Amino acid sequence: MAIVRWLPDALDDLKRLHAFIEPHSPAAASRAVDTLIDHAESLAEFPEKGRPWELEMDFRELFVKFGARGYVIRYRHIDEEVFIVRVWHALEDR
Repeated sequence: MAIVRWLPDALDDLKRLHAFIEPHSPAAASRAVDTLIDHAESLAEFPEKGRPWELEMDFRELFVKFGARGYVIRYRHIDEEVFIVRVWHALEDR
């Protein structure tokens, strides 16, 4: 089983996404972040779960359904580690 490691930008992304949703619904903000963390942690067991990113084949993207559009987790699997690189809402510019 791989170890999941969150890079600083990805942790900042979680905080940013939570802050965006929280004024509208604190409960939904917490659920969104919890869902993203759960999906990212599932990569420990299934690191090839996401699709290869078309611009850089060393990276993968995992789509996380939540609400109407969902989120994307970009990560990299190296040996026995999964590095969570970035997280964003599906409608955000990347």
